[in-house]
Amino acid sequence: MSRAHFHIGLLHPGCWLTWLGIGIWYALGWLPYRLQMGLGQWLGVIFYRVVKRRRAIAYRNIELCFPEKTAEEKTALVKGVMASIGMAFFETGMAWFWPRWRLERCYTVEGLEHLRDAQARG
Repeated sequence: MSRAHFHIGLLHPGCWLTWLGIGIWYALGWLPYRLQMGLGQWLGVIFYRVVKRRRAIAYRNIELCFPEKTAEEKTALVKGVMASIGMAFFETGMAWFWPRWRLERCYTVEGLEHLRDAQARG
């Protein structure tokens, strides 16, 4: 994998709004994890209300997958999907911007020896 190189064109004023957005995203990444997940759920509520086309797609997918569910259950599932999308926004920021030490505090790995054994066997 080749290393990305900085291009001077990225400093053009047309890119400033993008840089501002990335800077805000980076700053939000330093908030406590639980607060980020709460903000993500709130962002999901906004997505549910504003992004009508995606909401309709989610409804249709839930309808096709779970025809036996009631309308209320389907609505709850769609709202859950939208909340997950909002949280994924913050989780993506974590993956991009958090230092390794902070990420390692959030997970544990079990069974890694099985992967290493399989790799050793080719």
